[in-house]
Amino acid sequence: MTRARVTTRDIAARVGVHYSTVSLALRNSPRLRPELAARIRAVAEELGYSPDPVLSALNVYRKGRQSTRYQSTIAWINNWPVRDEMRRTVSAFDRYFLGASERARQLGYQLDDFWLHEPGMTPASARSILRARGVTGLVIAPQPHARTTLDLDLSDFSVLALGYSLQPARFHVVTNHQYQATQLLVSELQALGYRRIGLCLKEDWDEKVNNNFLSVFLLALHRMPARQRVPPLITRESDHGEFVRWFGKHRPDAVIAIDRLVKKWILGLGLRIPEDVGLANLNADPADPWWAGVHQNDWLIGATAADFLAGMLQRNERGIPPVPIRTLVESVWHPGESVRQQA
Repeated sequence: MTRARVTTRDIAARVGVHYSTVSLALRNSPRLRPELAARIRAVAEELGYSPDPVLSALNVYRKGRQSTRYQSTIAWINNWPVRDEMRRTVSAFDRYFLGASERARQLGYQLDDFWLHEPGMTPASARSILRARGVTGLVIAPQPHARTTLDLDLSDFSVLALGYSLQPARFHVVTNHQYQATQLLVSELQALGYRRIGLCLKEDWDEKVNNNFLSVFLLALHRMPARQRVPPLITRESDHGEFVRWFGKHRPDAVIAIDRLVKKWILGLGLRIPEDVGLANLNADPADPWWAGVHQNDWLIGATAADFLAGMLQRNERGIPPVPIRTLVESVWHPGESVRQQA
C-alpha cells in the first residue's frame, strides 16, 4: 500500500502551529525564533517530509512567466588597494564581474562594487554601510594576494567567495576547476607532439588556486619518461634572470605560464614562438587569437556565483555554513598561434 505523502499540515499538527509557520521554517525564514524553526525542521525530517515535486515545478513555471522584479542589491566586495586595479589588471576578474552582474540582473538583483579601502572605511563602518543599504548578499571577489584575511563580521550576510585566496576557507566557493584545466593543457600540448614541457609560475598565483597548477604538473611529470621531465620554475616574483637560467639548463620545447612577461623573455633569448618553442597560458583570453592555452570560462564562473548566491538569499542562509561547498567550472582548450603541431 502506498504511503500517504507527508504535508506541511501534518507537520503543523504534530508541532502545534499553523501550517504557514511550517512553510516559513522550511524556507529558513528569519521571522521565526531559531529554536522553533529547528524544532519544526526536526519534526519534518522525522516524518519523512519532502516537497511535492509537482507543486515545486508549478511554482517554478509561475515564476518563469512573471517579469523579473528587483529583489535587492548584492555587494561585490573589492579588497584591492586601488579601486579599479583588480578588473583593470586581471582581465579574468573583469569577466567574473561582468558574468555575475549580468546573471544577477536576470534574477532581479543589482551587483554593486563595494570598495573596502574608501578613505576612512573601517570594518565596523563597512558593515554599517552594507546594512544601511539593505545589502544581505556578498560576493567576495578574488583577493590581491594568497592567504588574505578579512576583518569583517559577516555573520548575518549570505556570503560566497570567488577562488581560494580568502583565508580561512569557511565560505562557499565558486571557481575554476584548475586541476582539470592543468590536466587539459598538458594533454593538449602532448597531443601536439611536445615532450619536454616546462611550467613557469609565481608562487602566489599557485597558492591562489590552492596549489592545483603545481600539483597536477608534478603528477604529469611523474608519469613522463625521465628524459622528458623538466622541473617546474616556481618563483616569488616574476624573475627574468631565474627564467633565463632555468630555460638554458633544461631546454623545454614548450612552456606553460600565466605571466605574459614569459613571451617577452623567450623572444629575448633569440627564439621564435612557436617555431622554436611553444607557449601556452593557464588562463588564455578568449578574445586573443595569439595565445594558446585553456580558457577558464571566467564569465560563466561569475554567473554561477550569482546563481548560487541568489539561492542562498532565497533560502535565508546566513553566516558561516556548517559545510562549505565548492562549485568548480571546467576549462576548454583555446587554440592559438603560440603553439603548433610538432614534426
